[in-house]
Amino acid sequence: MKNVSILILLNLILFAKGTKIPTDVLDLNDKFVDVANEGSWFIKFYAPWCGHCKKLAPVWDQLAHSLTEKNSLVRIGKVDCTRFASACTHFKVTGYPTLIFFRNGVQIPYEGDRQKQALLNFVLKASSPTIGTLDSTAKFSELKKSSEKDPFFVYIDGEDKDQTLFEEYKNVAESLFAETRFFHATSIMPFPANVVLRKRPAVVVFKDNDYYVYEPEKEKLHGWVNSERWPLLPQVTPSTLNSIATSTNKLLVLVVLDSIYIHNSSSEVGRFYKLAKDASKLVRQDSDLHSQFQFGWLDGNSIVNSIVMGEMSVPNILVFNVSNYEFYLNNDVPSEMTAQSVYTFLQTIADKRVTPLGGRSWPQRIRRMFYDITTNLYEMFYHQPILTCCLFGVPLAFFSIITYSICSSDFSVDREDVYPEDEEEESQDEEDDSIHKNGKKKCFASIHILDDGHEKDE
Repeated sequence: MKNVSILILLNLILFAKGTKIPTDVLDLNDKFVDVANEGSWFIKFYAPWCGHCKKLAPVWDQLAHSLTEKNSLVRIGKVDCTRFASACTHFKVTGYPTLIFFRNGVQIPYEGDRQKQALLNFVLKASSPTIGTLDSTAKFSELKKSSEKDPFFVYIDGEDKDQTLFEEYKNVAESLFAETRFFHATSIMPFPANVVLRKRPAVVVFKDNDYYVYEPEKEKLHGWVNSERWPLLPQVTPSTLNSIATSTNKLLVLVVLDSIYIHNSSSEVGRFYKLAKDASKLVRQDSDLHSQFQFGWLDGNSIVNSIVMGEMSVPNILVFNVSNYEFYLNNDVPSEMTAQSVYTFLQTIADKRVTPLGGRSWPQRIRRMFYDITTNLYEMFYHQPILTCCLFGVPLAFFSIITYSICSSDFSVDREDVYPEDEEEESQDEEDDSIHKNGKKKCFASIHILDDGHEKDE
């Protein structure tokens, strides 16, 4: 009854506030803390002055509208941390915007791309059952359509009643269900004839129009799932770069492309994209190289420019070690590269026959610091020239005025300022009187001496 009362009170607070623009986003307050453990919520903690928050606002409205159309039970809301600081403090919000998914009291921070589709995919996964049921061919066919970009895992039962593998699978699913899809099939029936399993129970991943079976004797299930939950050639963004590198524990083969021409096979970018896909398939067939390298493509060269601290052409390729910031460059001209040449280049890296560049040495850190400063200043002047001129020009003008005033001031002291004219005259008079008195004394002394001498002569 208490919970029902809290929900009623919250609804009254929410809907009592009318807004001029219709929106499906709930404007929450401090009382959200009392109901956060009930149901599913996806909340944006923001500040009105935050530029990133303003940029996210229309995307957040679109996300809420899409979920409303799907009749989703997930409620999309926002909390203004400048007005309701206690709620933000309670959930340990330290930056804006902070996105947190609440699922029956469990908090799942979102750190992925802030595009509508990426947010929608996250909500659908986070609100779905931890392990879904796969019980028909139609459902498998539907899942297979998106497996090239979004792989999914299936635990297939066997005659063996041992639940050890399933318990391990369930633990992995509970830790990654918001990022990856997990399913459970009781038989082999939903799968096509080309899916062949030597033994069951088994864990299988479907991706890139193919499937791969987990081999318990080679590695732990958690490590295998982390390594296999990415496609052969996923798109890498600033928010997913570290996630891909740390989860796979591999070197990243970053393919620099342009999304506008990526599917145009007649363009240089389209040709290079096909080359990269072919190279990734060659590496997949080599178990040694596959354990060391993960491919990914970038839209534009901004990320690789910051890595090499310079300008890289598009298209191009770079191998990056996120853990120590070392990278490898292929000396071949991009237009002359082939899938086989890229494969050979990766072999030379694996055999340590190529010297890495970059790193985290002190000279490199100092160089990176200056590069970041100059790059940020250039970006500021390029995108907001007037604002940047005001930001730096006004303080510089004040500093210049103060400096000029200090340097041009005359600090020499006039004698009259130290010794006023009246005091000087008084001093001169005293000096004259003293000389006059001393003169008289000398005269009197001379007379006495003369008198004494005169008496002696007489």
